[in-house]
Order: sequence, then C-alpha cells, then structure tokens
Amino acid sequence: MSSTPKGNNNRNFIKRPDVSIRDKKLETLNVQLKKVDQEVSLIRKQIDQYQVNDKTSNSRKSLLDENKEIIKTQANLKNRRNTIHDSIKQLDTQIKRRTNEINDKLGKKTQYNSLPAAKQRISEIEDIIGSGDLSIVEEKMMVKEMQSLNKLMKDLALIEPIKKAVDSDKAKIAELKEELNSLNTKEISNKFEQNQKKLDELQSSSQVVYDKRQTLFNKRTALYKKRDEIYAQIRQIRADFDNEFKSFKNKLEKERLKREEDELLSKVLEQKEDALSKLEEKLTHAKVPAFTYEIEAIENSLVLLDPTFEKPKRDIMDDFNDLALDTKTQIRPVEADDLVMVEKKVDAYSNTAPSKSKKHKKKGKSKATQGETTIFSKVDGKFSLEPTFIATLAELDITVPISNDDVPKTVEQLKSKLEECKNMQDDQTVKNIAEAEKAIEECKAKYEAKEEKIKKDLEAKRSKEQEESEKNDE
Repeated sequence: MSSTPKGNNNRNFIKRPDVSIRDKKLETLNVQLKKVDQEVSLIRKQIDQYQVNDKTSNSRKSLLDENKEIIKTQANLKNRRNTIHDSIKQLDTQIKRRTNEINDKLGKKTQYNSLPAAKQRISEIEDIIGSGDLSIVEEKMMVKEMQSLNKLMKDLALIEPIKKAVDSDKAKIAELKEELNSLNTKEISNKFEQNQKKLDELQSSSQVVYDKRQTLFNKRTALYKKRDEIYAQIRQIRADFDNEFKSFKNKLEKERLKREEDELLSKVLEQKEDALSKLEEKLTHAKVPAFTYEIEAIENSLVLLDPTFEKPKRDIMDDFNDLALDTKTQIRPVEADDLVMVEKKVDAYSNTAPSKSKKHKKKGKSKATQGETTIFSKVDGKFSLEPTFIATLAELDITVPISNDDVPKTVEQLKSKLEECKNMQDDQTVKNIAEAEKAIEECKAKYEAKEEKIKKDLEAKRSKEQEESEKNDE
C-alpha cells in the first residue's frame, strides 16, 4: 500500500509580497523625482532668458556667411594661381625645347637668326661686290659668305614656324603673369581678417551670456543624471518586487500542484484502502472452510430427521452451531395440503463462505429464536413441517418430505449431499483463498498504476504550464 498521506493540513504558509512597502519606497522616490523635475523646469526657463539678441545674432550670421564666401573665393583663387603656375611652367619647358631645336638647326656660331637680318647682309655683300673695290680674294670671301647666307635663309625659313610658336608661348606667359599679378588675395585676406575681428568682438560681448548658459547647462546635466539615478532606483524596486511576486506565484503554483497531487493521491488511496478492506474481508471469509453453512445445515437437518444420526463435535463456529441446533423455537404448524415446493436456485452450491451470506446468517438467527417444538407435529391429524426447515431443504436442493414415508429418501439425499460437500471442502477452500489473494494483488497493482498515472499527468501538466509561463514572460 502506498505511504502517501491522505491529507496534509500543515501546509507551508506562503507570504505574499507586501505592496505597501514597495509603494512607500516608490512614494519617497517620486517625491524626489518631482522636486528634480521642478528644478529642471526652472533651469530651462533661465536658459531661455539668457539668449543673445537678434541683432547680434544676425550680425554674427552675416559675418560668418561672408567669411564662408571669402574662404570659398580664396580657395578658387588659389586653385587658379596654381593652374597659371602650372601653365607657365609648361610653356617655359616648351620654349626651351623649341629654342634647343632652333639652335640645333642654325648652329650656335651664326650671327643671323632671322630672315631680315640675313637678307640685309646679302644686300650689303652685293653692294660691296658691285662697287668693284674688292680684291679677288676678298670678293671670293664675300661670295662664299653670301652662299652661306643663302643656305642660312633656307634654314631660317624652316625654323620660322618654330620661332613664331616660341614667340606665341612667350606672349602667353606674359599674359598669364599679368593675370597672376591681378589675382591679388591680399585685399580678400584683409577683408577676412576684418570680419574675424568683428566676430571676435561679438563673441567677447556674448561670452558672458554663453558662460551663464553653460553654467545652467552643467546644472541641468547634473539634474538629468540625478533624475536617471532615481529612475534606476524606481526600476530596481519594481523589478525586485516583480521578482518577489513571480517567486511568490511560483511557490503558490507549486503548492497548488502539490495540493492537487495530494488530493488526487489521497482520493485514490482512500478508494484503494476501501477496496482492499473489502477484499481483506473476503479473504478472511475465504479462509473459513468451504461449505461450512451447507454442512452445518445438512447435519442439523439429519439430526432432526434421523434419530440415529449423531452430529460430529467440532470447535469451529460453536456459537453458530448452537444457534442452528436450538430446538426450543416455537414451530408454527403447517398443513401438509398447504405445502408449496420451492424452485431450485442456480447458485445454491456457490463456493462463497457462509459468513458472507446475510441470508444464511438471518436464517441461522431465525432458527435460534424458535420454540422448543419438534420439527414434525400433527395438527388436526395432518403432517406438518417448520417453514424454515422447508426453506433450508429447498436451498440444499433436497426433496421436502410430504409424509413420514418420504423421510428416508430425504435422509439419504442429505447424507449424499453431506459426503459431497466434505469431499469438495478442502479444494474449494484453497480455491476461495487463492481467488481472494489474487483479487487483492490485482487491486494493489491497479491502484499503484493509478497513482503512477496521476504523478505522470501532473508532471506533464507542470511542464506545459512552465512552458506557457516562459512564453508569456518573453
């Protein structure tokens, strides 16, 4: 049998978290929070009061915008100057390359580097030769020089485009240098410095306002920090209470499930004990030798019908036997003509112990309370039997004697029935005990299975409720 208690009145008292304690702590913090919010509101108003006037702000904005344009212009000028310098550098390189090319074609020793100069020299040589004042040697030298000049003129004609290109590059360089000189950033820089100076003056005049605003900003930041700390404490108190309440609910739920388990198991245990009690009672009755009632009834009947029959003496159920043998019961005469045959009962030879039959007990008691008259009597000259005796013979499936002539036959049937019951008594008793013990074992196994099923069902229920609780928390 299970050792699970039927009930547990000593349940652990689970204390609910005190909401008033939490509210009291929160009330104190809310008062502090309200005070901080009031101070923050006051500082915001003061910050709004310390504002730079619109005129100063507009002037400052105008100067800043102008400086932005100046910076942009300076950047553009710088880029343009860099571009011009790069262009001049490229043109100088190109002029040097072309000059070297001209020198390579004309040679470094020539005195004439242009067609007009060469033509003029040729004209002079022709005039000198035409004067006739030259000697043959001098004239030959002049002719040779003129030939050289003619050749030079051909070379000069070839390099003339190159020279023009060089002159063009030089002209471009001159233009670029002139443009470079016109890009004077000094005036722009001076303008920027003047604007910056004005901005510094405006900044200096506004610095007092800025300092006061910054002081207020610092105070406001400190108040924000303090307010955040109060909020953190409030959140912590709420979180602690929520955790305590969650723990309380978990404990309450565990206690509920434990109580539910105890109640279910207690109910099953009560049913089990009740069923086992009945089966134990059946086992007790099964241990009484089988057919005890039948044998006792047969022997009592034989004592009444057969004067030669001696009832065996036994210790078992002496009280029952004494009651059954009580012959002092008042017998009501029954007319033989009024006797009715009792139909045979199907379960007349059931293997149940006689102590289980309330009917048998009732009949035994009725016999004990009857008068002392004999079973047979003559009433008005007619043969009569006691009604309870007739009922006993009917239950034993024995022929009821209608007259004295029928008695021997009834006695023979009773003795045969007695022998049959005694022969079957031991085997039937063992069988009755085995069936009762088997029923007890089956009952125990049945209720143990019920207890195990209840525990498994409750465990599955706990797991499901835990999963649902975790999902809700998420």
